[in-house]
Amino acid sequence: MPSRQEQLLDAAITVLGSQGIRQLTHRAVDAAAGLPAGSASNYFRTRDALVNAIIERFAERERASWEALAGMVTPRTPEELAEVLAAYVRRAVGPDRVVTIARYGIFLEAALRPESREQLTASAREIRRWGAEWLRSVGAPDPGQACELLLDQMDGLILHNLAYPDLVVDLEARLTAAVRGVFDVCGAD
Repeated sequence: MPSRQEQLLDAAITVLGSQGIRQLTHRAVDAAAGLPAGSASNYFRTRDALVNAIIERFAERERASWEALAGMVTPRTPEELAEVLAAYVRRAVGPDRVVTIARYGIFLEAALRPESREQLTASAREIRRWGAEWLRSVGAPDPGQACELLLDQMDGLILHNLAYPDLVVDLEARLTAAVRGVFDVCGAD
């Protein structure tokens, strides 16, 4: 069971992903968490402290999600990898839409707050390490480079699907083509 502080931060992520950064206030977080007024400000005295704590909590949650996925799935072919990536994208823009929108909001905040980047960078490195292992298991010639290219492609697909979903069609075909293209590019050296 999450601690009260984690409850508040998870509620803050929900506020950020459903209402935007401008609506992220201590009062909104208290309401979203179903806790008494003043609860968030007891833990996070300033809005900056709240935002920094959200970034840290988000990085923890993202690492845990990828650890769980990496532990459950081991694709053996480029097609299986594309299926896993497509399932991840569908979940990110479907059931996890609010969290995904919060993720992009957090990225923008980190771009404006250099002191907040360290936690996100550490999380990104772990995700890239797991992704490179997956790509190694399906025979990618340069798993590290392939992982970076595929994660960039996925971020683009997710962002486009959030912004204008009617233009994103046949996700599996696009990701299969991306996986094959990455293998070609990374093997061309």
